[in-house]
Amino acid sequence: MKLRTILLAILVFGITLLAQYTPPTTNPGPAVERIVGKSVPIAQAAAAVKAGDIDVYIFGMRASLAAPLKGDPALALYTAAAGFNDIILNPAPGKAPCENPFSDREIRFAMQFVIDRDYVANEIFKGFAVPMYIWLSQYDPTYSVVADIISQLGIKYDLDYARSVVERRMPALGATKGADGKWYCQGKPVTIIGLIRVEDERKDIGDAFASALEQLGFTVDRKYVTFDVAIQTIYGTDPAQFQWHFYTEGWGKGALDRWDTSSISQYCASWFGYMPGWGTTGWYNYANATIDQLTEKLYKGAFKSFQEYIETYRKATLLCLSESIRVFVNTNLNVYVASQQLKGVTVDLGAGLRASVFNARNWYVPGKDVVNVGHLWVWTASSAWNPVPQGGFTDVYSVDWFRMMYDPAMWNHPFTGEPMPFRVTYTVETKGPDGAFDVPADAYRWDARQKAWVSAAGAKAKSKVVFNYAKYTSSKWHHGQPIKLADVMFIYAFLWDIANDPAKVARESGVASYVNSTMSLIKGIRVLNDTAIEVYVDYWHFDPNYIAYQAVITPDMPWEVYYAVDQLVYVKQTYAASRSSATKYNVPWLSLILKDHAKAVADVLQGAADQGAFPESWFKIGNKLLLTKDEALARYKAAVDWFNKYGHMVISQGPFYLYAIDTAKQYIELRAYRDPTYPYKPGAFYFGVATPVSVKAINVPTLAVGQSGTVSVSLEVPQGAGKIYYKWGIIDPTTGKFVYISDEASATTTPISITVPADVMSKLTVNKPYKFWLYAYAENVPVVAEATQVFVPKTAAPSPSPTAPPPTSPTTPSPSPTAPSPSPTTPGATATTVTTVAPATGTTEALAAGVVGILAVLAALAFALRRRGGGGEETKTR
Repeated sequence: MKLRTILLAILVFGITLLAQYTPPTTNPGPAVERIVGKSVPIAQAAAAVKAGDIDVYIFGMRASLAAPLKGDPALALYTAAAGFNDIILNPAPGKAPCENPFSDREIRFAMQFVIDRDYVANEIFKGFAVPMYIWLSQYDPTYSVVADIISQLGIKYDLDYARSVVERRMPALGATKGADGKWYCQGKPVTIIGLIRVEDERKDIGDAFASALEQLGFTVDRKYVTFDVAIQTIYGTDPAQFQWHFYTEGWGKGALDRWDTSSISQYCASWFGYMPGWGTTGWYNYANATIDQLTEKLYKGAFKSFQEYIETYRKATLLCLSESIRVFVNTNLNVYVASQQLKGVTVDLGAGLRASVFNARNWYVPGKDVVNVGHLWVWTASSAWNPVPQGGFTDVYSVDWFRMMYDPAMWNHPFTGEPMPFRVTYTVETKGPDGAFDVPADAYRWDARQKAWVSAAGAKAKSKVVFNYAKYTSSKWHHGQPIKLADVMFIYAFLWDIANDPAKVARESGVASYVNSTMSLIKGIRVLNDTAIEVYVDYWHFDPNYIAYQAVITPDMPWEVYYAVDQLVYVKQTYAASRSSATKYNVPWLSLILKDHAKAVADVLQGAADQGAFPESWFKIGNKLLLTKDEALARYKAAVDWFNKYGHMVISQGPFYLYAIDTAKQYIELRAYRDPTYPYKPGAFYFGVATPVSVKAINVPTLAVGQSGTVSVSLEVPQGAGKIYYKWGIIDPTTGKFVYISDEASATTTPISITVPADVMSKLTVNKPYKFWLYAYAENVPVVAEATQVFVPKTAAPSPSPTAPPPTSPTTPSPSPTAPSPSPTTPGATATTVTTVAPATGTTEALAAGVVGILAVLAALAFALRRRGGGGEETKTR
């Protein structure tokens, strides 16, 4: 059956309609004339806002600095779970097995028990963080898929358990323990080099981890480093060189993702390029074939139902945890400080105020034509601005500024994580997970060997998407040249080329692996007219917005900039697109904001203009020529003129353009792009602030073994939140495992009444404490609220004799499921105190085998979320 879904730019859910915005101007472009950015130390951020030196600080405040600011009338504080920390372990094997303990999977998994996550969250972060066990927390929508797994794994701070593993495994690896209590390998101390960041709380996390390792008998060489040194050492060297054994990673989120397929790939799979070795040819590269297979299945939409997506995601999660290349520590509840006068703030629940395509365009302070923005850094030596995927824009100090300068084709909704139209409109057609379209002869793909567009006839694809780029093609690039469909098609060809040309793959292997994961799914493109294309993509998803997202390309820079980058990186090979290749080949890492790099780009284009060079084959698709030679020459001239005027080659199409950047002075200035053809005005994409569901109370009555009962859950639900989804279970705290777990259910009103069936209660033991576990989230703000409540089941009352009616008392009411009466002899049985859950603490001695056991009984855990749609299709659109 063919499903046809037309998606328009109406994905503004009810909750966002509450946001109010009064624009200071109705001119095309942003709300203010200028954004001025500067580097401000975190400790000075609040004072800088109060003094009027900056209007907003987009780097998350340190917890110790944020806590005293609560209630300060001069400041506005915005909070979002916009970053997280982990400890990445180097699994490369040493010459002797005992040289690197982290090459042993069991020792790596034992490191999960070395971190006291509650201490980190409550003491180091002063409550501005929550414990984290995988790449997701309850603030990520997809967390609902694995919340019960996280709650039952039993990972907790247990140094004794970690020690027992180390004591068992190190001798097996050939190590001996000296009289000093230290481990030795071939007569030398087993030394672990830890790179510990010093700019934020990661110093405390790294020190705590290092101290624990020392207690386990390892010698730790603590190297305290800043951003640039750490990035170059960790991601720019072969792990087998052992310049590091662990590193305190920190991540800034880019956006919410309703149904994650990329984060699990990024933090677990080798093919994505973020595992030790980073996909660089010739280096040691960590890989787990099963994890790679499962994550590629997720990323490429090779599941056939919503149910299979859930199953695959859960299996990959468990395997990634068992491998423990990363030990996730905490999600930061980042606090962003701003002036009370700043208007137009949208708090992305995944990114906060940074990494945002929503904020800068709508920010303004009444009476001022500038917004002054503070950041920890404007630029660092490890910030590279180039458009090659996985090459440039890999750190927050480049991403945060560039997101203010371009309009993406699609972006994720700031509250739901649902992909939505931004500057394209689209129509999705799919044959479903098992069907396929025949790609027509007038659809084309780029052939990297022939350097030409060739017919894609004979290929098959599960879906096709018609994209209309009219809101681009009716406007201009920042350098004044019209945006054309030729820009879009050139980028498609460029990506196919760097993923498939053998020489280019060899030059930038990590880039090629990442890009190919997407481009291999696109089977052909048909040019419909001057504004629209039809993309055939061999990809299916239960949410058609994700099909569109998989197929779309954003023209973020003009084709001529991509052309020059290709010449410098792949043809002349005088620059590298990625950090790792820059290190490997000892050439500069291309960054278009550095004047000498930008001049190299301009020189390529000036040379092309002087020679009349025109890469016609890149624009000739069938009998259509999307760009003429004269238009190409005009582009070269406009780009060179841009460099001569501004000294950089960052050219884009969004609400601001890059007017100036001074890397030495840590200064950046963006100016409003007021071209009358620009399609958006202030107020576009303003959403305001959302409030997730929170659990007020779980009221567990006196429950009796073998008898059904009703639990009442009180929730705080914001207006416009939509339907409420929830799941509940009962955990045996002594094992950390679920006695029972429900399917996901939904409700439209609160409080929620949950019936605990008699057969479930029959599995419990009288007078033994259990945990009633629950998660809940709202349709329009799918941030998971998770809570537990301890209860103690009692003996069931004896059944009354059929010949003797039960006695009654006029003063003592009998218990009722709808009006529970507490038992005076059971303290806590009816308590309504809610505790944010950490994973249940089971017996750690059995945990290593437990992970394998969980994998074996996944089906028995009822892990599939209940379908919330209807009819024969399993496509979810919310």
